[in-house]
Amino acid sequence: MTDELLHATVSVRGIIIDPRGRNLILQRATDREWELPGGRLAPREPVRRGLCREITEETGISVEIHTPVATNAWVNDNEEGRFAVHYKCYTSQRTIDISDEHVDSAWMLPERARRVLNEPQAAAVQAVSNRPATGQPTDQSLSQD
Repeated sequence: MTDELLHATVSVRGIIIDPRGRNLILQRATDREWELPGGRLAPREPVRRGLCREITEETGISVEIHTPVATNAWVNDNEEGRFAVHYKCYTSQRTIDISDEHVDSAWMLPERARRVLNEPQAAAVQAVSNRPATGQPTDQSLSQD
């Protein structure tokens, strides 16, 4: 094959749902844009373990990770490949302890969250919104590794 393949850094993000059906979003310190909690995986780090680590580091909460709901790939301004996987997550915790990476956090209904997030993250929230989002999870949890 002569095509150049994308070499990408992998990021994982959580669409975190509380018992009232709201999503947690964070406002970045660097550019004040809103985003879903998550970040880049370390080399050889298991995906779900990395997502739990990132969410805990950024918010101080623990989550129950369920199914992946969306993916996207792109090349950033530095010509670096990026690949993101978005997972549906649940938590009963409401108190957030944001990291220095962020300046604010908010629990928003999915419709409002979609309006402030970038297009790929808004699409991931929409994908979760098309499934039951309140009460107890209806799908099977996936293993942590």
